[in-house]
Amino acid sequence: MQIPLQKIAIIGAKGMLGRDLCRVFGPDHELLAWDLEQIDITDRLGTVDALSQARPDLIINAAAFVDLERCETEADMAWKVNAVGAQNLAIAARQLDCQLVYISSDYIFDGESDLDYDETAVPGPLNHYGKSKLAGEQLSLQNCPKTYSLRTAWLFGHAPKNYVQRVLDAADTNGVVRMPTDQIESPTYTIHLAEAMAELVETGAYGIYNVTSLQACTRFEFAKFVMSQAGRDEPVEAVDPQTIQRTTPRPARSVLDCRLFQLVTGHPLPHWQQGIRDYFANCETFKLEA
Repeated sequence: MQIPLQKIAIIGAKGMLGRDLCRVFGPDHELLAWDLEQIDITDRLGTVDALSQARPDLIINAAAFVDLERCETEADMAWKVNAVGAQNLAIAARQLDCQLVYISSDYIFDGESDLDYDETAVPGPLNHYGKSKLAGEQLSLQNCPKTYSLRTAWLFGHAPKNYVQRVLDAADTNGVVRMPTDQIESPTYTIHLAEAMAELVETGAYGIYNVTSLQACTRFEFAKFVMSQAGRDEPVEAVDPQTIQRTTPRPARSVLDCRLFQLVTGHPLPHWQQGIRDYFANCETFKLEA
């Protein structure tokens, strides 16, 4: 029988996902909402000591270095945060005999498959972000036996410069939204991901799970739906991917097969379109915070 969770440490609590984790877990648990001011996960001794004193029942690692281009130019920092930091939190969790959640990514795959990637698919990351996140996943699972690794994708939530807001800002600034059509992913609303995590950690079924919204789309299709839901009439134009100068390679189609999560919890996340609808429905309640 799963032991009820009482105290939860959310690491990276000021981030876009971290804030929604606090909203979802806060009403029913004692929270340690920690960010850079409270813990430096790259410092192993400091991390283990801080968590040993706090003694949480669950550690959620929502801290990450996610800027794709900076991960290439500052690869050591990407690995230090995404891999070594994850390892340090896993070591602390093991010593406390508590549960751990690691937030992984669809970018651990190369995107060359026409099939959705399930949990047994062989990773092949194309960039330092994907490589460091894969290393963080592996180190978390190796160092803490009570680890849930949640592979997710293209998160959007109530934080400045999230992808919904970027679409609307482009319309405000340029009178038109121009988006590429080459990448196919499953945009996932952070509230939905936080709710899914809350269900999963009650199962005691540790391991790797793909957890994204249902179905997938391009940036162009995403922007068109955002504009329609916002009641905006500015045009959305498709951009030829060949005309975009990118310094960092990205997977072309990194859609995840989430059937394992559905079988374990009893249901999937909503479709990505519902995520956008729920985002707009919650905008007044969850104001964007700097």
